[in-house]
Amino acid sequence: MTFAEKLIRLRKREGWSQEALAESLGVSRQAVSRWEQGTALPDAGKLLPCAKLFGVSVDWILDDGQDWEAKSQAAAPAKKPGLLRTILWSILIGISLLGVLLLGILSSVFQAVVTEAPAGVEWVHAYTGLVGFLKFYHLEWLFALCFLAAAVGILGLLLPRLRKKTDENPILRTNLVLLPILLQAGAISGCAQSLWWLGMGREDYRGLFWFHTAALLATSLWMAWNIRQEREPRQRRKNAWIELTYCILQAVVGLVMVDMGLGLVGTVLMVTLGAVYILVINPRYMNRRLTRSKENGK
Repeated sequence: MTFAEKLIRLRKREGWSQEALAESLGVSRQAVSRWEQGTALPDAGKLLPCAKLFGVSVDWILDDGQDWEAKSQAAAPAKKPGLLRTILWSILIGISLLGVLLLGILSSVFQAVVTEAPAGVEWVHAYTGLVGFLKFYHLEWLFALCFLAAAVGILGLLLPRLRKKTDENPILRTNLVLLPILLQAGAISGCAQSLWWLGMGREDYRGLFWFHTAALLATSLWMAWNIRQEREPRQRRKNAWIELTYCILQAVVGLVMVDMGLGLVGTVLMVTLGAVYILVINPRYMNRRLTRSKENGK
């Protein structure tokens, strides 16, 4: 395969136009057109950025003797996560788990009993142990924060390894992009329902509210990170605005659920909005493929 054939196939694999590729490399569309016609080659300063953009090596893309099947063997080696970064993520996980353990120890030393009588009922709910300690000292937020920090640390350790796999498999990349969208919708629904119960005097839902809040923050950060992974600048900006609009709509639905007490109806609205966003908006406007498409050589 020639350089021109490889470039066309790589560009179509990503679903980019010549204009989009030109903008990413800082060249004109006419230059990309000449490369794909085989009448010119990129200069030395553009070859390495071009290879990195597609996750392949310069040697492979320039060697006409290497075919498409040799791409995986010739792909540019992914950088291994630095030792310092691994240590920092590990320290974050360790501190988080240590915080959970310390809260458990303190709950056994400073034992507390919290009783709650929800409005409109005649029974009293008593909380003891760790839950009672957290409620008595109002530390549910700290417990949720420890789990959030641990989740962020684990994600930080896994992301460098996942990045290489997603570069090789666009469908896996799309699945990892859609996963936090689903989780965020569930977290918003959980926050809304917890807030509604808190407004009804059910203080036993406060811990659940903090848990859903931590999950909402984590999934939102995950979605923001996914936006940054879009290689084409114009598509990245477009995706950011679309995702922001979607999050605002989900938040509005959540607030309506709290204000009007729309439990089941609100959940149906969230599921419908999420389904439209995933099945229609993502593949049509955000360059996120849900199925494997055939790669044409030209």
